[in-house]
Amino acid sequence: MRKIIKKSIAVFLIIIMVSGTLVCSAAKQEKVYEDYGSYVLLGDSVASGWSDVEHRETRFVRVEGSYGAFLADDLGVEYHPMACIGFRTTEMRYIFEDNFEGDRFLFYSIDKEEMEWRIPLIRQAVSEAGLITLNVGGNDWGSFIGWHVYEEMDKFQNKNEEFMQKAEEYLTNAGTDENTIESLIDLAALCGALPDIIKVLPSALKTGFDNYMTNWNYMIEDIYALNPDVTLVVTGMFDTSVQDQETADKNEATMLKLSVSQAIVDYANQPMIDGAEKYGYIYVDTTGTICEENHPSVEGHRHIADKILEALPDVRFPYTDVSKDYDTYKAIEYLYQNNIMQGVSENEFAPDSLLTNKQLYDIILNICGVADDVSDPDAEANLIGMVSSLFKIVVTTSDVTKIIKALSLTINIVINEGILNLSRSVTRAEAAVIIKDFVDII
Repeated sequence: MRKIIKKSIAVFLIIIMVSGTLVCSAAKQEKVYEDYGSYVLLGDSVASGWSDVEHRETRFVRVEGSYGAFLADDLGVEYHPMACIGFRTTEMRYIFEDNFEGDRFLFYSIDKEEMEWRIPLIRQAVSEAGLITLNVGGNDWGSFIGWHVYEEMDKFQNKNEEFMQKAEEYLTNAGTDENTIESLIDLAALCGALPDIIKVLPSALKTGFDNYMTNWNYMIEDIYALNPDVTLVVTGMFDTSVQDQETADKNEATMLKLSVSQAIVDYANQPMIDGAEKYGYIYVDTTGTICEENHPSVEGHRHIADKILEALPDVRFPYTDVSKDYDTYKAIEYLYQNNIMQGVSENEFAPDSLLTNKQLYDIILNICGVADDVSDPDAEANLIGMVSSLFKIVVTTSDVTKIIKALSLTINIVINEGILNLSRSVTRAEAAVIIKDFVDII
Protein backbone atom coordinates (compact mmCIF):
# COMPACT_ATOMS: atom_id res chain seq x y z
CA MET A 1 0.00 0.00 0.00
CA ARG A 2 2.82 2.40 0.89
CA LYS A 3 4.49 1.75 -2.47
CA ILE A 4 1.27 2.57 -4.29
CA ILE A 5 0.87 5.84 -2.36
CA LYS A 6 4.50 6.85 -2.99
CA LYS A 7 4.18 6.03 -6.69
CA SER A 8 0.92 7.98 -6.94
CA ILE A 9 2.46 11.04 -5.32
CA ALA A 10 5.54 10.83 -7.57
CA VAL A 11 3.40 10.60 -10.72
CA PHE A 12 1.23 13.50 -9.57
CA LEU A 13 4.21 15.74 -8.85
CA ILE A 14 5.82 14.94 -12.19
CA ILE A 15 2.62 15.97 -13.95
CA ILE A 16 2.66 19.25 -12.05
CA MET A 17 6.32 20.07 -12.66
CA VAL A 18 6.25 19.45 -16.42
CA SER A 19 3.11 21.49 -17.01
CA GLY A 20 4.71 24.92 -16.86
CA THR A 21 4.60 27.72 -14.32
CA LEU A 22 2.71 30.90 -13.62
CA VAL A 23 4.26 34.03 -12.14
CA CYS A 24 1.82 35.63 -9.73
CA SER A 25 0.79 36.53 -6.20
CA ALA A 26 -2.56 36.84 -4.45
CA ALA A 27 -3.96 40.30 -3.77
CA LYS A 28 -6.09 40.76 -0.66
CA GLN A 29 -8.66 43.40 0.28
CA GLU A 30 -10.02 44.71 3.54
CA LYS A 31 -13.11 43.04 4.94
CA VAL A 32 -16.26 45.04 5.68
CA TYR A 33 -17.74 44.18 9.07
CA GLU A 34 -21.18 44.65 10.52
CA ASP A 35 -21.62 47.55 12.94
CA TYR A 36 -21.90 45.49 16.12
CA GLY A 37 -22.25 48.52 18.38
CA SER A 38 -21.46 46.77 21.66
CA TYR A 39 -18.85 44.04 22.17
CA VAL A 40 -18.74 41.86 25.32
CA LEU A 41 -15.67 39.79 26.18
CA LEU A 42 -16.42 36.66 28.25
CA GLY A 43 -13.91 34.12 29.46
CA ASP A 44 -11.00 33.24 31.70
CA SER A 45 -7.44 34.50 32.17
CA VAL A 46 -6.59 34.10 28.48
CA ALA A 47 -9.53 36.30 27.48
CA SER A 48 -8.77 38.79 30.25
CA GLY A 49 -5.25 39.37 28.94
CA TRP A 50 -3.34 37.94 31.90
CA SER A 51 0.43 38.03 31.39
CA ASP A 52 2.84 35.47 32.86
CA VAL A 53 5.54 38.15 32.67
CA GLU A 54 3.90 41.38 33.85
CA HIS A 55 1.35 39.95 36.35
CA ARG A 56 -0.94 42.95 35.83
CA GLU A 57 -4.54 43.29 36.98
CA THR A 58 -6.81 41.99 34.21
CA ARG A 59 -10.16 41.15 35.84
CA PHE A 60 -13.05 43.02 34.19
CA VAL A 61 -10.81 45.74 32.74
CA ARG A 62 -9.48 46.65 29.33
CA VAL A 63 -5.94 45.34 28.91
CA GLU A 64 -3.86 46.82 26.11
CA GLY A 65 -2.26 44.17 23.93
CA SER A 66 -5.04 41.65 24.60
CA TYR A 67 -7.16 40.23 21.80
CA GLY A 68 -10.29 41.84 23.23
CA ALA A 69 -8.72 45.30 23.04
CA PHE A 70 -7.42 44.60 19.53
CA LEU A 71 -10.90 43.55 18.39
CA ALA A 72 -12.64 46.52 19.99
CA ASP A 73 -10.29 48.93 18.22
CA ASP A 74 -10.36 47.12 14.88
CA LEU A 75 -14.16 46.98 14.85
CA GLY A 76 -14.70 50.43 16.38
CA VAL A 77 -17.18 49.15 18.97
CA GLU A 78 -18.08 49.93 22.58
CA TYR A 79 -16.04 47.48 24.65
CA HIS A 80 -17.23 45.61 27.77
CA PRO A 81 -14.46 43.36 29.17
CA MET A 82 -16.18 40.77 31.41
CA ALA A 83 -13.45 38.14 31.66
CA CYS A 84 -11.80 36.95 34.86
CA ILE A 85 -8.97 34.67 35.95
CA GLY A 86 -10.20 31.21 36.97
CA PHE A 87 -13.59 31.35 35.24
CA ARG A 88 -15.00 28.01 34.09
CA THR A 89 -18.22 26.93 32.44
CA THR A 90 -19.42 26.50 36.05
CA GLU A 91 -18.96 30.21 36.75
CA MET A 92 -20.65 31.09 33.47
CA ARG A 93 -23.73 29.05 34.35
CA TYR A 94 -23.88 30.58 37.82
CA ILE A 95 -23.74 34.07 36.32
CA PHE A 96 -26.59 33.39 33.90
CA GLU A 97 -28.83 30.98 35.86
CA ASP A 98 -30.76 31.90 39.02
CA ASN A 99 -31.01 28.35 40.37
CA PHE A 100 -27.57 26.93 39.54
CA GLU A 101 -25.51 26.38 42.70
CA GLY A 102 -22.08 25.60 41.26
CA ASP A 103 -19.53 23.69 43.33
CA ARG A 104 -17.14 24.25 46.22
CA PHE A 105 -14.59 25.88 43.89
CA LEU A 106 -17.07 28.49 42.61
CA PHE A 107 -15.29 31.85 42.04
CA TYR A 108 -12.09 30.37 43.44
CA SER A 109 -10.01 33.29 42.12
CA ILE A 110 -12.29 36.21 43.02
CA ASP A 111 -14.33 37.39 45.99
CA LYS A 112 -17.86 35.95 45.85
CA GLU A 113 -19.45 39.12 47.23
CA GLU A 114 -17.84 41.16 44.46
CA MET A 115 -19.25 38.76 41.90
CA GLU A 116 -22.79 39.05 43.26
CA TRP A 117 -22.95 42.75 42.38
CA ARG A 118 -21.20 42.17 39.05
CA ILE A 119 -23.62 39.50 37.85
CA PRO A 120 -26.49 41.90 36.94
CA LEU A 121 -24.00 44.08 35.06
CA ILE A 122 -22.72 41.10 33.05
CA ARG A 123 -26.25 39.93 32.23
CA GLN A 124 -27.24 43.39 31.05
CA ALA A 125 -24.12 43.78 28.91
CA VAL A 126 -24.72 40.37 27.31
CA SER A 127 -28.38 41.16 26.61
CA GLU A 128 -27.41 44.38 24.79
CA ALA A 129 -24.35 43.10 22.90
CA GLY A 130 -24.07 42.93 19.14
CA LEU A 131 -20.96 40.75 19.43
CA ILE A 132 -19.78 38.38 22.16
CA THR A 133 -16.56 36.39 22.25
CA LEU A 134 -16.31 33.47 24.66
CA ASN A 135 -13.02 31.90 25.70
CA VAL A 136 -13.50 29.37 28.50
CA GLY A 137 -12.85 25.69 29.23
CA GLY A 138 -9.22 25.31 30.24
CA ASN A 139 -9.89 25.86 33.93
CA ASP A 140 -12.64 23.22 33.93
CA TRP A 141 -10.10 20.43 33.70
CA GLY A 142 -6.77 22.22 34.15
CA SER A 143 -7.00 24.55 37.14
CA PHE A 144 -9.70 22.29 38.59
CA ILE A 145 -7.04 19.60 39.08
CA GLY A 146 -4.67 22.14 40.59
CA TRP A 147 -7.30 23.22 43.11
CA HIS A 148 -7.66 19.60 44.26
CA VAL A 149 -3.90 19.46 44.70
CA TYR A 150 -4.04 22.63 46.80
CA GLU A 151 -6.71 21.03 49.00
CA GLU A 152 -4.61 17.96 49.66
CA MET A 153 -1.56 20.09 50.36
CA ASP A 154 -3.57 22.16 52.85
CA LYS A 155 -4.60 18.98 54.66
CA PHE A 156 -1.00 17.84 54.79
CA GLN A 157 0.19 21.27 55.90
CA ASN A 158 -2.20 21.34 58.83
CA LYS A 159 -0.59 18.14 60.10
CA ASN A 160 2.99 18.97 59.15
CA GLU A 161 3.23 22.76 59.26
CA GLU A 162 6.91 23.03 60.16
CA PHE A 163 7.99 20.47 57.56
CA MET A 164 5.87 22.13 54.87
CA GLN A 165 7.44 25.51 55.59
CA LYS A 166 10.94 24.10 55.18
CA ALA A 167 9.95 22.31 51.97
CA GLU A 168 8.51 25.51 50.48
CA GLU A 169 11.68 27.39 51.40
CA TYR A 170 13.71 24.68 49.71
CA LEU A 171 11.76 24.96 46.44
CA THR A 172 11.87 28.76 46.55
CA ASN A 173 15.64 28.74 47.02
CA ALA A 174 15.87 26.31 44.11
CA GLY A 175 14.15 28.88 41.90
CA THR A 176 10.87 27.00 41.52
CA ASP A 177 7.55 28.82 41.19
CA GLU A 178 5.38 27.21 43.85
CA ASN A 179 2.17 28.43 42.21
CA THR A 180 2.29 25.98 39.30
CA ILE A 181 0.80 22.49 39.37
CA GLU A 182 4.19 20.99 38.50
CA SER A 183 5.85 22.70 41.46
CA LEU A 184 3.03 21.67 43.76
CA ILE A 185 3.61 18.08 42.71
CA ASP A 186 7.32 18.51 43.38
CA LEU A 187 6.51 19.93 46.80
CA ALA A 188 4.09 17.10 47.52
CA ALA A 189 6.77 14.53 46.60
CA LEU A 190 9.28 16.28 48.82
CA CYS A 191 6.84 16.35 51.74
CA GLY A 192 5.54 12.81 51.37
CA ALA A 193 2.04 13.97 50.41
CA LEU A 194 2.22 12.66 46.84
CA PRO A 195 0.41 9.33 47.48
CA ASP A 196 -2.70 11.17 48.73
CA ILE A 197 -2.61 13.54 45.76
CA ILE A 198 -2.23 10.71 43.25
CA LYS A 199 -5.41 9.18 44.66
CA VAL A 200 -7.52 12.27 43.96
CA LEU A 201 -6.12 13.26 40.54
CA PRO A 202 -7.97 10.73 38.33
CA SER A 203 -11.29 11.54 39.99
CA ALA A 204 -10.61 15.29 39.76
CA LEU A 205 -9.78 15.02 36.05
CA LYS A 206 -12.92 13.02 35.30
CA THR A 207 -15.16 15.29 37.36
CA GLY A 208 -13.73 18.43 35.81
CA PHE A 209 -14.10 17.20 32.25
CA ASP A 210 -17.58 15.77 32.88
CA ASN A 211 -18.69 19.14 34.28
CA TYR A 212 -17.26 20.88 31.23
CA MET A 213 -19.10 18.55 28.86
CA THR A 214 -22.36 18.99 30.79
CA ASN A 215 -22.14 22.74 31.31
CA TRP A 216 -21.21 23.71 27.76
CA ASN A 217 -24.64 23.46 26.15
CA TYR A 218 -26.39 25.01 29.13
CA MET A 219 -23.99 27.97 29.07
CA ILE A 220 -24.53 28.60 25.34
CA GLU A 221 -28.31 28.34 25.73
CA ASP A 222 -28.14 30.81 28.63
CA ILE A 223 -26.34 33.37 26.46
CA TYR A 224 -28.81 33.00 23.60
CA ALA A 225 -31.73 33.17 26.04
CA LEU A 226 -30.52 36.62 27.05
CA ASN A 227 -29.69 37.69 23.49
CA PRO A 228 -31.09 35.46 20.70
CA ASP A 229 -29.75 37.60 17.84
CA VAL A 230 -26.19 38.18 19.07
CA THR A 231 -23.17 37.18 16.99
CA LEU A 232 -21.41 34.74 19.31
CA VAL A 233 -17.80 33.73 18.67
CA VAL A 234 -16.26 30.83 20.62
CA THR A 235 -12.46 30.68 20.58
CA GLY A 236 -10.91 27.25 20.97
CA MET A 237 -8.14 26.31 23.38
CA PHE A 238 -4.56 25.93 22.15
CA ASP A 239 -1.26 24.24 22.96
CA THR A 240 0.51 26.57 25.40
CA SER A 241 3.90 25.02 24.61
CA VAL A 242 4.00 27.05 21.38
CA GLN A 243 6.35 29.87 22.35
CA ASP A 244 8.06 30.87 19.11
CA GLN A 245 7.05 31.70 15.54
CA GLU A 246 8.71 28.66 13.99
CA THR A 247 6.67 26.24 16.08
CA ALA A 248 3.55 28.31 15.49
CA ASP A 249 4.07 28.14 11.71
CA LYS A 250 4.50 24.38 11.88
CA ASN A 251 1.28 24.01 13.85
CA GLU A 252 -0.58 26.11 11.29
CA ALA A 253 0.98 24.46 8.25
CA THR A 254 0.43 20.78 8.86
CA MET A 255 -2.60 18.60 9.38
CA LEU A 256 -0.55 16.31 11.61
CA LYS A 257 -0.39 17.64 15.18
CA LEU A 258 3.12 17.96 16.53
CA SER A 259 2.55 17.26 20.21
CA VAL A 260 0.52 15.18 22.63
CA SER A 261 -0.67 18.36 24.34
CA GLN A 262 -2.16 19.62 21.06
CA ALA A 263 -3.99 16.30 20.64
CA ILE A 264 -5.46 16.71 24.14
CA VAL A 265 -6.50 20.27 23.32
CA ASP A 266 -8.14 19.09 20.10
CA TYR A 267 -10.17 16.57 22.12
CA ALA A 268 -11.17 19.23 24.64
CA ASN A 269 -12.25 21.59 21.83
CA GLN A 270 -14.64 19.05 20.34
CA PRO A 271 -17.70 20.16 22.38
CA MET A 272 -17.09 23.69 21.12
CA ILE A 273 -16.91 22.48 17.52
CA ASP A 274 -20.04 20.34 17.94
CA GLY A 275 -21.86 23.26 19.54
CA ALA A 276 -21.13 25.48 16.55
CA GLU A 277 -23.09 23.12 14.34
CA LYS A 278 -25.89 22.73 16.90
CA TYR A 279 -26.38 26.38 17.87
CA GLY A 280 -24.93 28.28 14.90
CA TYR A 281 -22.26 30.27 16.72
CA ILE A 282 -18.85 30.86 15.13
CA TYR A 283 -16.04 28.57 16.30
CA VAL A 284 -12.49 29.87 15.87
CA ASP A 285 -9.47 27.55 15.84
CA THR A 286 -6.61 29.30 17.65
CA THR A 287 -3.90 26.74 16.86
CA GLY A 288 -0.49 28.39 16.61
CA THR A 289 -1.06 30.98 19.35
CA ILE A 290 2.34 32.04 20.70
CA CYS A 291 2.57 32.07 24.51
CA GLU A 292 4.83 33.63 27.11
CA GLU A 293 4.52 30.57 29.37
CA ASN A 294 0.92 29.49 29.88
CA HIS A 295 -0.79 32.58 28.43
CA PRO A 296 -0.55 34.34 25.06
CA SER A 297 2.09 36.95 24.37
CA VAL A 298 1.00 40.18 22.67
CA GLU A 299 1.84 38.46 19.39
CA GLY A 300 -0.36 35.55 20.45
CA HIS A 301 -3.25 37.88 21.27
CA ARG A 302 -2.88 39.56 17.88
CA HIS A 303 -3.06 36.09 16.30
CA ILE A 304 -6.32 35.29 18.13
CA ALA A 305 -7.81 38.66 17.19
CA ASP A 306 -6.91 38.12 13.53
CA LYS A 307 -8.48 34.66 13.59
CA ILE A 308 -11.70 36.12 14.98
CA LEU A 309 -11.71 38.92 12.40
CA GLU A 310 -11.19 36.35 9.66
CA ALA A 311 -14.15 34.34 10.96
CA LEU A 312 -16.59 37.24 11.29
CA PRO A 313 -18.88 37.58 8.27
CA ASP A 314 -18.38 40.18 5.56
CA VAL A 315 -21.50 42.32 5.21
CA ARG A 316 -20.95 42.47 1.45
CA PHE A 317 -21.38 38.68 1.10
CA PRO A 318 -24.33 38.35 -1.32
CA TYR A 319 -24.92 34.64 -1.89
CA THR A 320 -28.28 33.51 -0.55
CA ASP A 321 -27.58 29.83 -1.30
CA VAL A 322 -24.58 29.65 1.08
CA SER A 323 -25.62 29.64 4.73
CA LYS A 324 -23.27 30.87 7.44
CA ASP A 325 -23.43 27.46 9.14
CA TYR A 326 -22.10 25.64 6.05
CA ASP A 327 -18.69 24.03 6.50
CA THR A 328 -17.52 25.76 3.34
CA TYR A 329 -18.92 29.22 4.16
CA LYS A 330 -15.63 30.69 5.41
CA ALA A 331 -13.74 29.60 2.30
CA ILE A 332 -16.41 30.88 -0.08
CA GLU A 333 -16.67 34.17 1.79
CA TYR A 334 -12.89 34.59 1.76
CA LEU A 335 -12.65 34.02 -1.99
CA TYR A 336 -15.53 36.42 -2.63
CA GLN A 337 -14.02 39.06 -0.36
CA ASN A 338 -10.69 38.85 -2.17
CA ASN A 339 -12.18 38.79 -5.69
CA ILE A 340 -10.77 35.34 -6.35
CA MET A 341 -13.92 33.29 -7.02
CA GLN A 342 -17.29 34.79 -7.95
CA GLY A 343 -20.75 33.31 -7.98
CA VAL A 344 -22.67 32.15 -11.02
CA SER A 345 -24.94 35.17 -10.63
CA GLU A 346 -25.14 38.26 -8.43
CA ASN A 347 -26.81 36.41 -5.53
CA GLU A 348 -26.06 32.75 -6.29
CA PHE A 349 -22.84 30.85 -5.72
CA ALA A 350 -24.14 27.38 -6.73
CA PRO A 351 -21.97 25.44 -4.21
CA ASP A 352 -23.12 22.01 -5.42
CA SER A 353 -22.56 22.71 -9.12
CA LEU A 354 -19.43 21.33 -10.76
CA LEU A 355 -16.49 23.65 -11.40
CA THR A 356 -15.78 24.28 -15.09
CA ASN A 357 -12.48 24.90 -16.85
CA LYS A 358 -13.62 28.45 -17.64
CA GLN A 359 -14.33 29.12 -13.97
CA LEU A 360 -10.93 27.71 -12.97
CA TYR A 361 -9.31 29.89 -15.63
CA ASP A 362 -11.01 32.97 -14.14
CA ILE A 363 -9.88 31.98 -10.65
CA ILE A 364 -6.22 31.64 -11.69
CA LEU A 365 -6.51 34.91 -13.59
CA ASN A 366 -7.87 36.66 -10.49
CA ILE A 367 -4.99 35.34 -8.38
CA CYS A 368 -2.22 35.96 -10.89
CA GLY A 369 -3.38 38.35 -13.55
CA VAL A 370 -2.38 35.69 -16.09
CA ALA A 371 -3.52 32.12 -16.78
CA ASP A 372 -2.99 29.31 -19.28
CA ASP A 373 -5.37 29.16 -22.23
CA VAL A 374 -8.47 26.98 -21.86
CA SER A 375 -9.24 24.77 -24.86
CA ASP A 376 -12.66 23.59 -23.62
CA PRO A 377 -14.13 26.27 -21.29
CA ASP A 378 -17.46 24.58 -20.67
CA ALA A 379 -15.97 21.20 -19.74
CA GLU A 380 -15.82 20.19 -16.09
CA ALA A 381 -12.53 20.90 -14.36
CA ASN A 382 -10.90 17.95 -12.62
CA LEU A 383 -9.12 17.69 -9.31
CA ILE A 384 -5.65 17.02 -10.71
CA GLY A 385 -5.85 19.99 -13.06
CA MET A 386 -7.00 22.36 -10.33
CA VAL A 387 -4.44 21.26 -7.73
CA SER A 388 -1.57 21.27 -10.23
CA SER A 389 -2.43 24.83 -11.28
CA LEU A 390 -2.54 25.96 -7.66
CA PHE A 391 0.71 24.17 -6.80
CA LYS A 392 2.48 25.86 -9.74
CA ILE A 393 1.45 29.25 -8.36
CA VAL A 394 3.19 28.51 -5.06
CA VAL A 395 6.30 27.17 -6.84
CA THR A 396 6.72 30.48 -8.68
CA THR A 397 7.17 32.30 -5.35
CA SER A 398 10.59 30.56 -5.00
CA ASP A 399 9.94 30.51 -1.25
CA VAL A 400 11.12 27.14 0.07
CA THR A 401 8.89 27.26 3.16
CA LYS A 402 5.81 28.03 1.07
CA ILE A 403 6.66 25.29 -1.43
CA ILE A 404 7.05 22.74 1.39
CA LYS A 405 3.66 23.78 2.81
CA ALA A 406 2.05 23.46 -0.62
CA LEU A 407 3.73 20.10 -1.13
CA SER A 408 2.37 18.87 2.20
CA LEU A 409 -1.11 20.03 1.25
CA THR A 410 -0.84 18.39 -2.18
CA ILE A 411 0.34 15.10 -0.71
CA ASN A 412 -2.55 15.08 1.74
CA ILE A 413 -4.99 15.57 -1.13
CA VAL A 414 -3.42 12.70 -3.08
CA ILE A 415 -3.48 10.39 -0.04
CA ASN A 416 -7.06 11.26 0.86
CA GLU A 417 -8.35 10.93 -2.71
CA GLY A 418 -6.22 8.13 -4.10
CA ILE A 419 -4.63 8.19 -7.56
CA LEU A 420 -7.75 6.81 -9.23
CA ASN A 421 -9.92 9.69 -8.03
CA LEU A 422 -7.63 12.55 -9.02
CA SER A 423 -9.31 12.95 -12.39
CA ARG A 424 -12.78 13.37 -10.87
CA SER A 425 -14.83 16.54 -11.15
CA VAL A 426 -15.13 18.84 -8.13
CA THR A 427 -18.02 20.91 -6.87
CA ARG A 428 -17.63 24.64 -6.57
CA ALA A 429 -17.81 24.37 -2.77
CA GLU A 430 -15.07 21.71 -2.69
CA ALA A 431 -12.96 23.83 -5.00
CA ALA A 432 -13.37 26.88 -2.77
CA VAL A 433 -11.91 25.06 0.25
CA ILE A 434 -8.88 23.77 -1.67
CA ILE A 435 -8.27 27.10 -3.40
CA LYS A 436 -8.34 29.00 -0.07
CA ASP A 437 -5.87 26.50 1.45
CA PHE A 438 -3.39 27.22 -1.36
CA VAL A 439 -4.01 30.98 -1.41
CA ASP A 440 -3.29 31.07 2.35
CA ILE A 441 0.18 29.74 1.57
CA ILE A 442 1.01 32.32 -1.10
